[in-house]
Amino acid sequence: MEQTRDGRKTDVMLVNRHFAELNPVIVGQEVCAPGHRFGPSVRKYVLLHCVLSGKGTYTCGGVTYPVAAGQVFRILPGEETIYQADDRDPWHYAWIGFDGNLAEKMATVPPVFSVSATVTNLFRRSAENTDASEFGLTASLFRLYDELFADRTQNGNEYVRRIRSYIDAAYMKKISIEGLADQLHLNRRYMTRLFHAETGMSIRDYLLKTRMREATECLRAGLSVGETAERCGYEDMFLFSRLFRKTYGVSPSAWKNKE
Repeated sequence: MEQTRDGRKTDVMLVNRHFAELNPVIVGQEVCAPGHRFGPSVRKYVLLHCVLSGKGTYTCGGVTYPVAAGQVFRILPGEETIYQADDRDPWHYAWIGFDGNLAEKMATVPPVFSVSATVTNLFRRSAENTDASEFGLTASLFRLYDELFADRTQNGNEYVRRIRSYIDAAYMKKISIEGLADQLHLNRRYMTRLFHAETGMSIRDYLLKTRMREATECLRAGLSVGETAERCGYEDMFLFSRLFRKTYGVSPSAWKNKE
């Protein structure tokens, strides 16, 4: 365990125990000076910062988010990020970094999210208890996951239900991932990862599946290939025919004649 202190900051590099599921690698806290900035930087592990007091901003994926006390901003491996304390009310935050098989689950939560007092206190205690063992910190991470994902399962399912409902009702319109994310007030990357985690398929695949299913109904009802393409949201009949063949192994015309 390597520990650094400078009066306002405590940073502890932990002994890497190579725990399989949740493996803590760093823990610490800092009372930041006004306007203090960190980054651009890239991490090799998941890093969560919980704001204990004050506020600041977090920039990830080219988007800047305001972050205040009671919120966490998460950094995923390979992401370039910048975070900066407010000039008038600089933040005091605690952090914990970790890897392991369950670490990738953090990709299903948004870059900034609110947490309960229980989670905030968990960060505070982990950062203050610099003599804590890696075993104790791993136990804290499991408690964090229990709290975090138990709270988010229902919300996540609701978002997926809303995405499906929208596509089912509007598949004939021009739908973009960016537009859908804007309508639901969700981060695009978070939305796509959440949908895939819940359904096992991408949003684009679900849209294609919905359109192709409707296409067979249109063809069965006697609509022409051109009318079917338009009804299913395709301005380009040749693109529609290519996607139909890729899905069903035959052209729309051949499928219609078989029916």
